[in-house]
Amino acid sequence: MSLIQEKFSSLFSNFEVTTQPRPDGGILLTLRGAGDKVFKRSISYQQLHNGDQLSWVISAIRRDLAEQASELPQISMLQSQQRFALPTYHSA
Repeated sequence: MSLIQEKFSSLFSNFEVTTQPRPDGGILLTLRGAGDKVFKRSISYQQLHNGDQLSWVISAIRRDLAEQASELPQISMLQSQQRFALPTYHSA
């Protein structure tokens, strides 16, 4: 099992996790849940190797899985996707 697959397996322990390499250096992530539900997500090389982008991808996958299960994600999970404050302008 690759390091990337181990990481996703620990994050999504309720699913059977498989990864397949893509020609661009990314992966195709497949999560198999109970009842033969399958969730697939393509993750680019840049997303895998940039901490902020990887964090965003993981949050997005959790949100999509919750949506499929007809569960609403917690507000705190959605708020965590904001990365920085908007610029503030002052008149001189």
